[in-house]
Amino acid sequence: MFYLLHGQDTYRSRNKLRELLESFHAKVSGVALFIIDENNFNEVEFEELLKAKSLFDKKYVITAENLFADKDYRDFVFSKLKQCARSENIFIFLEKEVEEKHLEKFKKHAAKIQQFDLLVDAKLNAWFASKKIPANIASDIIKKSGSDLWRAAKEIEKYQLGSEIFKSGETPAYNPFLICDAFAEKNKIKSWIIFQQALMAGIPTEEVFFKIIWQVKNLLMIKILMSAGVKDIIKESGLHAFVASKIIKVVKNFTEEELENYSYEMLRIYHEERRGESELPIEFEKFLITSG
Repeated sequence: MFYLLHGQDTYRSRNKLRELLESFHAKVSGVALFIIDENNFNEVEFEELLKAKSLFDKKYVITAENLFADKDYRDFVFSKLKQCARSENIFIFLEKEVEEKHLEKFKKHAAKIQQFDLLVDAKLNAWFASKKIPANIASDIIKKSGSDLWRAAKEIEKYQLGSEIFKSGETPAYNPFLICDAFAEKNKIKSWIIFQQALMAGIPTEEVFFKIIWQVKNLLMIKILMSAGVKDIIKESGLHAFVASKIIKVVKNFTEEELENYSYEMLRIYHEERRGESELPIEFEKFLITSG
């Protein structure tokens, strides 16, 4: 089956994408996630995903983003829509612009189509009302951001962080240790979702990236100590007892070689980004999806 999410309001369309992925993750055990975009699209790999069936009846979820910017990619996708609809795997197409004549082709086969136009006037006010912030604050943010919900969300976050709600003890949606736990569990889709939550909360990619480096370093250290037969691993690691205990429980998910490769890969990503040869958000996202 396949879904189409499209429209100029990429904030709401990406939120919907996240909701769908969370839903599939909750309903199906061991969902495998693949991300395709205009930078890594390959016709042969796409055909393989159409036919592929993973072990133990697990499903593949494939997000295909911004393929319509390239006419050849768009035409290829159109030629495969029937197969997408019949596939046991789930395809989610995410596009900013879809012409009406092209939309008709999707309507014949899609399980669901949702359009996300920019919110204005009453609909925009209703969206702000759903955030439960004072009307005067909402009015000020609307003046700054207009229909740009990405900017609006950041402004709302700033307000909430300084509000009495936050001071009373509520925690923000993003927790840096949750992505470390998800990575250690080899839960790719959960790691990716938490990363997206971090971005939407205005957290710099670098902050999440270095948290995962920290986790890989800890996992590798514990793995080496265990392989060496060290008796008091917690003491020898120098880590906080709680952190070390958690890692000891999950380090069996990895081989020492695997963790060394992750270290090299993350160093490569870091240095290439510093040399201007790649973009950290894109490369880190690919790392989260392909690791494990």
